[in-house]
Amino acid sequence: MSDKKEIIINCGISHVSAGVFSQDGDKILLEQVGLETLRYDLSNEDQWLDCFSKGLENLCAKENIKGNARFIFPGSLLLSKTIRVPHVEQERQKKIVAFELMQKMPVPLTDLIWDYQVIDDDGVEQEILAFAVKPKVAEDFCEKVMEIGLNPVQITPAPVLDYNAMRSSGIGQESGETLVVNVGAKSTNLLFLNPTGFLIRPISMGGNSLTQNISDNLGTQFEKAEEVKKNYFSGAVAFSADDPSVQTLEKCSKQFLARLTQEITRSVVTYKRLKKGKSPTKMYLAGRGALLNQLPEYLSQSQRLAVDYFDPLQALALSDKVSQEMRNLLPFMLSEPVGLASSIFAPSATDNSVLTKTINLLPASKLTNLNFRKKQPLILGAAIMLSLTPLPSLLSAYFQSGDLNKTLANRESVNRDLASDLDGLEEKGETLTFLQHFNTEVENRNQKFEKLGKTCWNIQHLLNLLQESLNHEEVTDTWFDEFRITSSTEQGNRGVVVNKNQTASDKILILSGRYLVRPTVNVKTASSESLRDNLIQLNSAKQKALTNYLSTLSMIKEIRQKKFQTKEKGDLFNKYYVYFEFEIILEN
Repeated sequence: MSDKKEIIINCGISHVSAGVFSQDGDKILLEQVGLETLRYDLSNEDQWLDCFSKGLENLCAKENIKGNARFIFPGSLLLSKTIRVPHVEQERQKKIVAFELMQKMPVPLTDLIWDYQVIDDDGVEQEILAFAVKPKVAEDFCEKVMEIGLNPVQITPAPVLDYNAMRSSGIGQESGETLVVNVGAKSTNLLFLNPTGFLIRPISMGGNSLTQNISDNLGTQFEKAEEVKKNYFSGAVAFSADDPSVQTLEKCSKQFLARLTQEITRSVVTYKRLKKGKSPTKMYLAGRGALLNQLPEYLSQSQRLAVDYFDPLQALALSDKVSQEMRNLLPFMLSEPVGLASSIFAPSATDNSVLTKTINLLPASKLTNLNFRKKQPLILGAAIMLSLTPLPSLLSAYFQSGDLNKTLANRESVNRDLASDLDGLEEKGETLTFLQHFNTEVENRNQKFEKLGKTCWNIQHLLNLLQESLNHEEVTDTWFDEFRITSSTEQGNRGVVVNKNQTASDKILILSGRYLVRPTVNVKTASSESLRDNLIQLNSAKQKALTNYLSTLSMIKEIRQKKFQTKEKGDLFNKYYVYFEFEIILEN
């Protein structure tokens, strides 16, 4: 057993867990572990930090955990971007990454704590995954945990750690594509894994999305809805068959599963396009949200592939201190901690392409203090050596000070000569002035972007409304391919006939996409005529349902035009796909 111990804290939205890891031969040993449920209004983000710190304090007191600790941040607290940059040497890489991120991040890069890692490198281009956090968020977090008695040495994002956990367990190294679905409280992380690399795509829906839907339908507070959800789907409380809430819970569950399936399908299509890869042949579920009843069966049926739960315990040895109760929960709460522990205790010979480096978003002030503490023993040693110096040596050094004064006078003469060289620095001063002016200009232009923030929010709100329209059972298997906003003036300039009731300020949304029509008759036994009639009937119903749902959205003033067509003759009969386009007048 190794003397090196690592405390890893997983900072979940609804739970906090703490584990103490060490190395035992070729295995990573989990010496002790604890879990604390966070009790607050999960829909209120502002309450998280205070509730988290109280939960962590209780957990550390119960498990007697203190000292240096590494923290795993949930993806919902972070900004993330995937970019591609030219393949360059390590010294130039960070500058190029910084330049690209300045164009991509919604806030100035100088106002963020950020770090990155290379996730793919073909020798020509490098694919970069970057994470960032606002300094205040990280600093407030560090202050809270330091008050508890923990010293933060690392803050790393959760989404990337599933990759290390899967690799350490020997999953994803075989041929073919593997998809890991980690269902968290606030978001779901999708990890596409193949023998040469990986791709991460977050989805902004998790267990809280289901809770909020239950809360809205039952007319209860969020906390009460969360309790009802846990009791029902875990089987902890028996619900009678005539309980009216049972039907509501099942309806909400089906809506959640349908939306999750749609998001996964879209992500698979995107992955195949970006990576020119194949569809996944195996799916693994991780996270506490994966315990939702019927989730594996639903995903297996909808995605038409084998689904299994990921067990991170394959890469671990467990201490006898770990209770049986905790052993039952560990497979659903240890994926990210195992991923971090794997990178810490990885053998020095480990290929960098197998296990990724871990990102650190610790504030600069905390990193400085950390480096100082590392050097403290050396400083202390030097002080001790000085105290042990004999008195005669000190006196000798004193009498040598006269010679040193002469040397100092000579140095002053040299310094005067060097003063003339300072003239050459004036050019550098001019450069600095230019950079200051450039910085001012950038700040002025950022103000214009702030004015566009309201417009961006409206667009985001519209996107959310459109997404909600796809949650209805009548319009499942529907995808939006194009989202384009123009004005009435622009439409007229292009020769498009403008409605006389429209004004120049009207915004026009061009929305196109496709939907899949699944036959409800047996394709193998049904005649071609009955199959075609079935498809035409289903297609007509789906057209009407999609149009009706879009018409009810608050930001849509009028659906001016709509088109439904197959790509080519016989396409509906053979492929079951229908392509649509809406021309929509938006509310000002």
